[in-house]
Amino acid sequence: MDNAGYIALSRALALEHQLTVVAGNLANVTTTGFQAERLRFETVLVRAGEGERLAFVQDVGRVRDLRGGPLERTEAPLDLAIVGRGYFTVATPEGPAYTRAGHFQRDAEGRIVTAAGYPLLDENGIEIVLPDGAGTPVVSEDGVLSLPGAGPIARIRPVVFADEMNLQRVGDSLYRTDQAPEPSEDVRLVQGALERSNVEPVQELVRMIETVRAFEATLKLLETRHELERRAGERSLATQG
Repeated sequence: MDNAGYIALSRALALEHQLTVVAGNLANVTTTGFQAERLRFETVLVRAGEGERLAFVQDVGRVRDLRGGPLERTEAPLDLAIVGRGYFTVATPEGPAYTRAGHFQRDAEGRIVTAAGYPLLDENGIEIVLPDGAGTPVVSEDGVLSLPGAGPIARIRPVVFADEMNLQRVGDSLYRTDQAPEPSEDVRLVQGALERSNVEPVQELVRMIETVRAFEATLKLLETRHELERRAGERSLATQG
């Protein structure tokens, strides 16, 4: 394969990765707290000879869209939405994880947990437990959770990180990181609401169509160059014969 073929192949691989990311975004249009992703591309220069360089396309990572998604009222007392920067902290067998998906429920032990059963942690890293018969909890905008007749029992404090792009996705809306969490200052909680995915379906569909067309055009180019090389080889053999 000649240099042009290698360049086209690098583009095809990058477009294939792009298609995977777009498909993932579309699959999570209705996922609570999901943040859309984009690929970050860079041009890689490779020395091809004396004084010559080739420019290849390479995807070097994924970038999340950190904008908040639209809020949907549910009126469920344990549904919580974050407005502003921040993540809920939950406990998993592998250690603390972080999420913007605030669809919580009470488990058999009285703990406030995610749909996957991960306990929600308060600002001190302690699981929040609602006693039997405690009544409907009330969560203020600054995260104070109170119970009728008992008053405040915990505070839910969203956290932020120095580099949010370095959070590692371990689920549709769950992340882990080695960074130290810091309390978020510019944030408020909305009880009885959920933050929906920030994926914009129409834009993603357009991006998918454009990516598919570009991928098909690149494959066509590769097929054409392969056919030209095959014909050139046949002519060379015929000449030698």
